[in-house]
Amino acid sequence: MSAHRIGIMGCGARGRAFAAAVASLEAVELIGCVDDDLAAAQACADEFGGEAATGWSGREIDSLVLAAPRLDATSLLTAAREGVQVLADPPLARGVVEARRAARAAEGVPGRVGLAFEWRFQPLVRLLRAVVPRPRFAHLVTAVDAGPPQAPLSVRETVWSTPHHALDLLTHLFDGAPAEIVADGGPLPPPKQGPATVVVPPRADALVAELYFDRERHAALTAAGGDADPEFGSVVLDLTDGKTRVRVWSDWTAAEILPLDGRSFDPPGLPGLTLEREGRAWMAHAERDGQALADLVLAFADAGPGGESVPGVADGARAVALTRAILAGAASGRTQTLRAA
Repeated sequence: MSAHRIGIMGCGARGRAFAAAVASLEAVELIGCVDDDLAAAQACADEFGGEAATGWSGREIDSLVLAAPRLDATSLLTAAREGVQVLADPPLARGVVEARRAARAAEGVPGRVGLAFEWRFQPLVRLLRAVVPRPRFAHLVTAVDAGPPQAPLSVRETVWSTPHHALDLLTHLFDGAPAEIVADGGPLPPPKQGPATVVVPPRADALVAELYFDRERHAALTAAGGDADPEFGSVVLDLTDGKTRVRVWSDWTAAEILPLDGRSFDPPGLPGLTLEREGRAWMAHAERDGQALADLVLAFADAGPGGESVPGVADGARAVALTRAILAGAASGRTQTLRAA
């Protein structure tokens, strides 16, 4: 059986991460690295394989990964209409109308379209789904890009991608979009004492939101500007169903599983994880080796074990709607009610 042929379009940091993931797999083959900058495409091809080019059209490929900084909807639809599978890096769009238009345009095309929300494919997230299949509460805290902000000086307006992925993960864990969103800004922690020279300008606020799925289940999201906590990493997730509590930290590399009712508990063994018992709790550890991205690529190529589904354009449009609703709630102070997010 021949390998699934994959091309990468966009050879920046994200595209190179995809290329590394493809190169690590036996069931797929990287055949092309495409970028408007031929030198960048050539550097990617030299390191991970395939041919360098400035366009993909006419090349014999099974799947095309779109990893440019901004999604090129024309390339997505052109490839999908030619029967090529397209894995697009989120967000699907920056506006709700544009996202829904793209989702409608992708309906019925011969090529399957997926959105690369790889947080869903973290080994520790798989463990969460197995241990707490129906959570009642979750709090996700994540650090956003600490680069120089553009006007206005606000995390709510200048940061998109990290909260976007976080919202998709929460809807994945809670099996659907929230019914209501209450969002507001909050003060960032005071800066740590250090050298007089400040490389990163301080952000004006953090994004804080409450997501209400129903009367009994809700989640909280905090996306704070600045560098990740050196001890806990860039993602911290606390989740419970009232019987079991799971805490994930250290940039998706460690989790604590604690039964709350005194019962004996043995978590399932899953690929990519090691488990150790510490008193009543279990500690789960995963390697930070890009496995989530590799598993996403395998699932999308229909070569992965278990036949995991990859988020589609409807999921991408929903994540855009949620992100925009949170931004609107933070700006207006009004509760956002979502009837069809």
